[in-house]
Amino acid sequence: MTVTVTDRLVHQLVVGSHAEGTTRLAVAAAIEHDDYVLLVATHNNDFEPVWQLPSDLVLPGETLLDGLVRTVTIATGLGVVEVTGYVGHFDRESDGEIVRTFVFTVTAEDPERVCHWARISHRWSPDPITVSLVVGETDRCAAPAASLGRLIGPPTPLDRLSVALQANARGLLCSEAAVDLLIQQQSWLHRRDFVDSHVETDAATDTASVNWAGAVTALDAGRLPCSSGEGQLLRIAGSLAEGILLDLQDAITGLDATNTALVANAVYHAAGHRP
Repeated sequence: MTVTVTDRLVHQLVVGSHAEGTTRLAVAAAIEHDDYVLLVATHNNDFEPVWQLPSDLVLPGETLLDGLVRTVTIATGLGVVEVTGYVGHFDRESDGEIVRTFVFTVTAEDPERVCHWARISHRWSPDPITVSLVVGETDRCAAPAASLGRLIGPPTPLDRLSVALQANARGLLCSEAAVDLLIQQQSWLHRRDFVDSHVETDAATDTASVNWAGAVTALDAGRLPCSSGEGQLLRIAGSLAEGILLDLQDAITGLDATNTALVANAVYHAAGHRP
């Protein structure tokens, strides 16, 4: 499954990773051409070739897409025409830290040109195995799964989840305000550790609900690592939705202007003044 790449998605991928405590980010490019994807060779400790997607760390000051373009150019000599989709991400450990690699599908200028450059060891593999290349589930790629980490997968589509949460809260002003605060915050609903454990969906009614008490308990226990502002917004949303006690003075101290505006709008909404 691929997801359309937007500025909002790229922002949420970075914010969500940072909220989980993962700050070393990398990108990998699945360069597509005639139903094939390009692999390049690196070498393991035994100097044997390991075939994998072109990838590299994102440098300080770069966006994910800036890093992607640079990676493709340096690894293959090709120029990126379009970033066509987001496949997912995987985590691996390096020097005692977790590195999260985001995988994007791209098209490149004159991709067959790489075949004329002897200095680039490469091969073309069938496109349907793009995701399995990442998790190492095919013998057509020499890179073992252990070296590539595990695929986390694309985030839950925000629009679909937002509609389901809003449908369940409709008519209850405080619940509406809490859900909208979570949606506008643009982080928690893209975190699988939050959605999988603390959001319940009902396919029969196309609704969803947040286990606010469970989420706040997990947050307080350190099982949902995040920035102080993100944590306070989750606590405020839980208090609005289910009356979970919080110290309002502590909750609003230190909020930046953006989060303060979100909280103010949520209070306004809960008081009966829908935006």
